[in-house]
Amino acid sequence: MELRQLAYFVEVARLNNFTKAAGRLRIAQPALSQQIRKLEQELGIKLFKRTGRGVTLTWAGEQFLIGAEKTLAEAQMAKDSVKGFISSPHGKVMVGALESMVQTRLPSLLTSFSKKYPGIKVFIRENTTEPLLEALKKGELDLALAHSEVIYSSNIDLIPPKGLRAKPLCEDELVLIIAKRHPLEKRKKISIKELREESFVSFKEGSGIRSQLLATCNREGFEPLIAYECASPRTLVAEGLGVSVLPRLMTESPGPSISILPLDPPLSRWVSVFYFEGRYLSPCANALLQFVERYLISENEF
Repeated sequence: MELRQLAYFVEVARLNNFTKAAGRLRIAQPALSQQIRKLEQELGIKLFKRTGRGVTLTWAGEQFLIGAEKTLAEAQMAKDSVKGFISSPHGKVMVGALESMVQTRLPSLLTSFSKKYPGIKVFIRENTTEPLLEALKKGELDLALAHSEVIYSSNIDLIPPKGLRAKPLCEDELVLIIAKRHPLEKRKKISIKELREESFVSFKEGSGIRSQLLATCNREGFEPLIAYECASPRTLVAEGLGVSVLPRLMTESPGPSISILPLDPPLSRWVSVFYFEGRYLSPCANALLQFVERYLISENEF
């Protein structure tokens, strides 16, 4: 058994597809399939079962994946230790983040991080919770800053990947935003059930805030009318095209003029940092993980 075979196996397991894994590994698919067959023959077990759209792990494959990722992690850790990366990390980190984090907390965090670790370059991929966690599963991201409460919405046939771990970082209050001179503008606070007749501007499907809004409205006995979905609801709300529920931090940052109403009872959402337990985190990714935890948790205490 070779480390190369373990790496091939892990890539196929993450992507559930031989063709995609071969492309990521930059080898021919027949060569990849041959190496996996050799590994299965040596182990005396089937690691994958075919499906209509690719492959999935067998029960034995799921157990083997745990050990394979651990072995690859220890091998990479040994290499980094010899190269001196652990004591003085330098390299790049791929991080997925919610748009609300990119617009509010991340800029100052990354500025502080770059001062402490000038040798580490951080690359950000912005998206909603579901695609971020799928990218994390596939190994396209090292870390993801996403919603804890709603990992996968009920209308999508997906389950959280095994081994996914989350550390809560900060809690954001959710508020209602409306256009200036809206009939509700003079209210001091408002409940979700009073918004039954309103048109909403929402983030696209996969957003934790959208899922939370839908769940809250359903508990109040109605389905919200989502007239528009976009990446920047505030812009459309300011033009009087509907109302929206957003994190307070996003509403208080510079942007089109809107009015803010607290919700009663209050709504909030937790943002967590996600990673895979047992999967190797490079010294750069580990440094960022620890920094994010300290920075955002201490920020949330004030």
